[in-house]
Amino acid sequence: MQQIKSFLFKQSGRAIFIALVLFVVLYGVLSTEIVRQLDDERFKYRENFVWAVFQVQRQFLVVQRDIEAAIGRIGLSDDVVDRVLLEYEILVSRVYLLRDGDGFEVLFTVPEVAETIKQLELQIDKIDAALATITDPEKKLRALYRLLEPMNDSLQQAVVRTTNFVSVYNANNISVVKTDIQILSYLFFVGVIVMAVLGTFMIRQRQKIFAADIAAQKARQEQEVIEEAADYAKMHALGTLAGGVAHEINTPAQYIQNNLEFLSDSFADLVGAIDRKNPDEPARLNLDKDKIDFITEEVPMAIDESIQGLNRIAEIVRGIRKFAHPTTDAVEPISITEEIDTAVTLTRNQVKHIADLDVVMQSDVTEVSGRRNHLSQALINLIVNASQAIRETGQRRGRIDLLVTSDEDNVYIRLRDNGAGVPENIRERIFDYFFTTKERGVGTGQGLPICRKLIQDDFNGDLTLSADYTDGAEFVIRLPKPDQNAATDTNADLLEGPSDLNSLLR
Repeated sequence: MQQIKSFLFKQSGRAIFIALVLFVVLYGVLSTEIVRQLDDERFKYRENFVWAVFQVQRQFLVVQRDIEAAIGRIGLSDDVVDRVLLEYEILVSRVYLLRDGDGFEVLFTVPEVAETIKQLELQIDKIDAALATITDPEKKLRALYRLLEPMNDSLQQAVVRTTNFVSVYNANNISVVKTDIQILSYLFFVGVIVMAVLGTFMIRQRQKIFAADIAAQKARQEQEVIEEAADYAKMHALGTLAGGVAHEINTPAQYIQNNLEFLSDSFADLVGAIDRKNPDEPARLNLDKDKIDFITEEVPMAIDESIQGLNRIAEIVRGIRKFAHPTTDAVEPISITEEIDTAVTLTRNQVKHIADLDVVMQSDVTEVSGRRNHLSQALINLIVNASQAIRETGQRRGRIDLLVTSDEDNVYIRLRDNGAGVPENIRERIFDYFFTTKERGVGTGQGLPICRKLIQDDFNGDLTLSADYTDGAEFVIRLPKPDQNAATDTNADLLEGPSDLNSLLR
């Protein structure tokens, strides 16, 4: 589930980032387009329209004025005529510039202007044709004046209409420009907000990555501390159980020694009873019949007891070696019966004078997946705690039951005792680190939280206290069943069940 949340978080974060980047790109494109439109010809006010038409009218008036001044003179010279004709040519060029010039196409949407320019063109053609046939200078000027005169009112009307048109045109253009500027302003503010959101998002992402890195480091440090605490608890348990283990080893070692002394004495008696007076005859054994019967009966028993004692010592040594062996990080099949066997072996001497420990297997599941030794460490801690709880009640003889059951998904190891139980006011705190009810010098007081962490991390299980058990205390270790496809065949010696475990208690 955590992996799915992490995947969805990464995908949503990536989608948000891509959406923000696309918005920034779109904002840049739209802003650039609007700026380009603002630089377009629509942004250029059309006063040049009025100026162009006015220049045509002005030049028209200049030509009329020069003609009137020239005709009023006495003696018309060629220079005066040429100057008037030059002014006329300037008028013609301005008319053609207005007609063919770049940017003046819109002006011809005004009917009066278009009609005036068209009339001017026609009049210019007529004037050119008339001037080509007249040679007298004065007649040329009079003809020019006569043909231009009808255009005076039309040009005046064109100037007025152009002025009105430019006013409306510029008003519309200014409205469009204002709209573009507003859009650009809105885009700017939205862009600022988006950039702020993008920056905040990036900062949050960096903070999350940094927090995740800190959390990972903290988890690693916590795991290292827990592992060190688990190793310390293991060594402390060995130290606590050392006296009992030494006693367990000393008892069989003592009767092995006694049996060996008996066998040595019996062998000495046999060697001393051999009679070899005649080397050519077989040796004779000078022993009473009762002595021979005694040796015959007792020697095999002494040998059997010695073998049993050696097996017992070897069993205890194997349990210590398994328990004290360094735990690896490898997850492997763990035998439940072997872990229980180790825990029972190492705690026997501490328990046997306080309570009867019974082990019952009611499950055909004998293996789970986890890390070696941590299950036996948890069981040792629970058994020692149970024996201490029974001893504190002052009972003459208590009872500890270790029951193994299973359902479709999990294996349950229940350890029950008939001690005083766990007080109601501390039930919620017994698995908290640094909380303990033990007196100073009696253990570390951190066995339960450490063992629970080991079960959770190494077996993906849990260690809990039963709330409905009233005859003392019941702790339950829940272990998930291993994958059936990955499970290996169980060894035959692990299928012997309770008989092997209960034999350890005799």
